[in-house]
Amino acid sequence: MSKRRVLCYFLLCFAAAGCSSGGSIVSMRAFYDIPIGATESETVASLGRPYSVHERADGTVEYEYIERIKEGERTIEERCYTIVLKDGKVVSKKVNQDSPPGYLFDSYQMQTTENK
Repeated sequence: MSKRRVLCYFLLCFAAAGCSSGGSIVSMRAFYDIPIGATESETVASLGRPYSVHERADGTVEYEYIERIKEGERTIEERCYTIVLKDGKVVSKKVNQDSPPGYLFDSYQMQTTENK
């Protein structure tokens, strides 16, 4: 198989995996690069499709993006990025960060589980 065909196959598989994830993976830097006042289309063009969208009674729309930081098979930290839009423009942003406490991990399981 030619290198070009292998590369095309790899890119196709990568794109398919990204589409099935339920939303874009966003980094903290990309989130902070979105300015207040950015339009909805600029936000989606920069960050991709949100994990979820919540329409509020006050007319605002919240776009939620999630970043999971993993070590092996375990999620060691999860960040939820929320972008609030009103009239099609970003009016605020917030980050909720959740790190699971160390005592929730079974140390025996951690030492004996094979990372894949």
